[in-house]
Amino acid sequence: MDKTKARIFLFLVGIFFSNLTIFAENQYFTDLSDATDSTRLVFKKRIDDAAHDPTKRLEAHFDMGAYLAKEGETEASKLQYETALGIAQSIENQQQIARISNNLANLHASTGNFTASNKSYFIALASAEKTQNSGEIAKISMNLASNYNYTGDYELAIEHGLYALKTKETTNNLERICYHYIAMGNIFRENGNTVKWEEYVQKAYIMKDVEGCASLGDRAKIYNSLGGIAVQKGELEMGLLYYDTLLALSTKAGYDQGICTALTNSAGIYRQLGNYPEAMKLTTEAEMYFGNNPYDVLFNNNFKAELLQLQGQYKQGLQLANENLQINEINNYSTEKLKTLKLLYELNYRLKNWDKAFFWNDSLRATESKLRDEDIRHSLEELETKYETEKKEQQIDLLTTENKLKNQRINAGIALMIVLIIVILLIFYIHQIRKKQAQLKQNELQLQVLRAQMNPHFIFNVLGSIQNFMLQNNNRKAADYLSRFAQLTRSTLNNSVSETIPLSDEIEMLKNYIELEKMRCADKFDYTIRFDEAVEVDFIRIPPMLIQPFVENSIKHGFKNLEEKGILTLTISDKTDWIEFVIEDNGKGMKEHDAKTSTHLSMANTIFEKRRKLIQQKHKRDFKFELINLKDTHPELSGVRISIQIPILNHD
Repeated sequence: MDKTKARIFLFLVGIFFSNLTIFAENQYFTDLSDATDSTRLVFKKRIDDAAHDPTKRLEAHFDMGAYLAKEGETEASKLQYETALGIAQSIENQQQIARISNNLANLHASTGNFTASNKSYFIALASAEKTQNSGEIAKISMNLASNYNYTGDYELAIEHGLYALKTKETTNNLERICYHYIAMGNIFRENGNTVKWEEYVQKAYIMKDVEGCASLGDRAKIYNSLGGIAVQKGELEMGLLYYDTLLALSTKAGYDQGICTALTNSAGIYRQLGNYPEAMKLTTEAEMYFGNNPYDVLFNNNFKAELLQLQGQYKQGLQLANENLQINEINNYSTEKLKTLKLLYELNYRLKNWDKAFFWNDSLRATESKLRDEDIRHSLEELETKYETEKKEQQIDLLTTENKLKNQRINAGIALMIVLIIVILLIFYIHQIRKKQAQLKQNELQLQVLRAQMNPHFIFNVLGSIQNFMLQNNNRKAADYLSRFAQLTRSTLNNSVSETIPLSDEIEMLKNYIELEKMRCADKFDYTIRFDEAVEVDFIRIPPMLIQPFVENSIKHGFKNLEEKGILTLTISDKTDWIEFVIEDNGKGMKEHDAKTSTHLSMANTIFEKRRKLIQQKHKRDFKFELINLKDTHPELSGVRISIQIPILNHD
């Protein structure tokens, strides 16, 4: 059958199921026409509204099936699931096929119809494998394993259980992994392998509190299994503690199945302790929490029958065992079937019904032989061992691969770190160069700004002097003053844009400036400029205009209101790496108060200090400055001595 024919076939199947369901729905809802069940009417409306939308119609049928299953209407629920499945198959939605088939299989299993349940599980598993959904594959496969475990097909149970675990573990899918461990452990428990049972239960216990690894039902099963293992080891008090924990957990959550299991298993311990009345009380109380699962009835009847047998009430016990024979689903639960057959044999033997006793004994041995065959048990252990071996080999391969990848990542990381370090160092280096360049530029600008600040200050004073001569109508002196001022201005303008100038230019500028000031002050002071003739003034270069502000201070402030004639001496000495300027006057000297109150003096000092620091920072050369009141060192003298050691910048 090609794909086109297959699709047509599936489409027709869908139509068949849909029409079949519509007929059943009409009959079902007709029965409800006089009812007030609003929930069912809402589902009917959803189904009717989705008549032309297969996906929405599928969801409506599925949701109604789930609702009816919860209400205990099993057959009606099956019909809704089957309809939803037919629609999913007609539109080839593999994800929905897997989901619906799994739910339908669970419903069949709850009624003991394991043949129909397995069939639906296989449909679900095939679709889940097509979608490659590891979680669905593992869940469905483990459900199949649980079915085979109930029916005593342990080899198939182990096979599907290991497939489920392998799917989970190889994809690192931990969602409800505890359910899978517990289900796997139960298979070994039914097969009498307590060691393997406990091994898987402990795996589940370790993971139970990890988020997403266990549901409420899974945690209940873990404590139930731990209680069972304790009982197997003869630790009855420990078993009761585990069952009490299970009871508290289930009661708090309103989980009826967990309450029922806790009561029933606690009853089992009290039976072992010989407290038969307490055991009967608990198992009777457990009946209040039975669901629709026939297993609960079978287990409970067998338990009560065993209690009655222990108390010598053989007829009452036999009656309960015979009741189990009337339950059609008994063949689906191998363990409880064995218990029932054993009770039928032993109770008839106690009642001396020899023929029936021998009959049930033969049935018991035949069934027991089938289910407990030693070869099967070995086969199961071999399957599990093979799985564990394969898993370890895979883990070794995985670790080897991870180590290779880890080494590659380490090498790549080292290489990347080296590259990053080089890049960082390069960025840092470029940043430092740019920072240094910016700083040098800033220093240069600041020097120019400071020189510009000084030049207007000097010009202002000179123009003031020219103005005085003009107001006095002394044209000759005004012209002479203006001529000298022109020379001084030209040199000042030239020097203001230069970082260094020859020492000869600095001396010439100072001489012009002092002559101008002397003329302005009407020869109230004399001056002398002294320097050794051997000093190469034309070749030594120094920063310009550093000395002029201090010469200006001596003239304008030192000689102010001086009664005697002022004397200004400027001595220039070559100190190899420095040129020393010593400015000395015989003025009134400078008091601390004068330094603080004189705006001009304060400005001159501030400008000088800034220039001195910038020159030191840029050229890394010492720059010494000293100011002394002569009266402080020689009481008979007056005036100020200023010593400035300016670095020679010929090679900078």
